[in-house]
Amino acid sequence: FFFDYDLDGWPDVLVANGHIDADVQRVQANVKYAMPPHLFRNVGKGKFAEVTNSVGQAFASPRVGRGAAYADFNNDGRLDLLLSTNGGPVYLFRNEAQRAAPPNHRLRIKLTGTKSNRDGIGATVRVTSGGETQTQMLRSGSSYLSASELVLTFGLSHNEKADAVEIRWPSGEVQRLSNARAGQTVTVTEGKGISASRAFEKKN
Repeated sequence: FFFDYDLDGWPDVLVANGHIDADVQRVQANVKYAMPPHLFRNVGKGKFAEVTNSVGQAFASPRVGRGAAYADFNNDGRLDLLLSTNGGPVYLFRNEAQRAAPPNHRLRIKLTGTKSNRDGIGATVRVTSGGETQTQMLRSGSSYLSASELVLTFGLSHNEKADAVEIRWPSGEVQRLSNARAGQTVTVTEGKGISASRAFEKKN
């Protein structure tokens, strides 16, 4: 799936990996049943660079991956990963900031529908910050037998606020917000605007 793991405003790609045949090496000696996942960083202009090995050996270790999901489980604004395996344990990977560079800013948006469904599934959110616009649709699925959190995370890079936010609800209603500051999760209620906010906890 696509998700912005480094919060630079460009969607990156995660692939949970693992062969479906436990005996594959009997017929293909160079193919393993357990395989490392793949993480591709979006470097712009339609190009991606694989960064699997650079994010930690624990993440890059071979396993029989099947499903994956993301969520900010510790309220620091970064998307953490949950990876399930075939007949094995589930792995939770915490997304930590790179110490060598200032962390990118981010804004998280939780939707509460009134005329639309309660969670706002199917809504499209456009965020403009520093002259760049991102668009995300809130979806309920993620990967095989997995579902990511129903909150949209927008990486703002070095920008400290979202200049404009546009929400198109499944009901057809359109809401617009301006100057939403980074560093928080805002709850937007359909037809009412921001109904709650929660600041991120400062973690390394």
